[in-house]
Amino acid sequence: MTVLPPLVSKALTDSGYDLVSSGDGGWFVAGISGSPAKVLIQVVEEGVLLALPEAGTATQIGLEISGQVPPLGMACVGLARGASQTYEALRVLHTLLTHPVAVLSAQVEARLAAIPETERTREVRQRIGQDVFREALMDLWQGRCAVTGLAFPPKLLRASHAKPWAKATDSERLDPFNGLLLSVHFDVMFDSGLIAFSDEGVLLCSTRLDDAIKRHYSIADGARLRTLNPGHIPYLAWHRAQIFDNFLKIPANE
Repeated sequence: MTVLPPLVSKALTDSGYDLVSSGDGGWFVAGISGSPAKVLIQVVEEGVLLALPEAGTATQIGLEISGQVPPLGMACVGLARGASQTYEALRVLHTLLTHPVAVLSAQVEARLAAIPETERTREVRQRIGQDVFREALMDLWQGRCAVTGLAFPPKLLRASHAKPWAKATDSERLDPFNGLLLSVHFDVMFDSGLIAFSDEGVLLCSTRLDDAIKRHYSIADGARLRTLNPGHIPYLAWHRAQIFDNFLKIPANE
């Protein structure tokens, strides 16, 4: 009987998947407890193939698109090359599978339904939506600031939208890629346009953020996001164009 290599099995277990049954055509099926979501895995000479249920997901998490026909019930197949990319893809994918926009939206509606109808204002809906969004980002970023990597007390971590709630569509508002989990001071700077991030994840500082402030908040040279997926890039670009200070924009390490 064919088995998955130990390294792949460990990557699945460490990322929160329930291993695993063999499927058709050489694919293995990994599920997630409490969720109907699943991912199909196949090891090939080039790396690890991941068959995913939503079209576009492989691209969002930075996988090469495979020419292999997706198995029944799957929409796309991506290729992870090497252990590091396999681990990271499975970690991010776990969040996307357990917190898809449709599920997050349903959670918002369920929590809203528990509130008397007369109190279901736009502001209340937004607050509940922000809470649900934050829960997804806490999972995606493993409860750590996206810049420093520090596990601040949860009350000191904020779910920062790149494209704000008021400007976003319903699906964008709850898309985990439309946000960064940031410590309070970075959240305020990001929200007000004092900092932004390049397509490579490099921290950019407004010229209004002088050196004394950067030293005070330990904004180090070469600061950057700990991880970055292609799904983040359109939102970060929108933030740079629409919110980031319109004065000269400079990387933190210049």
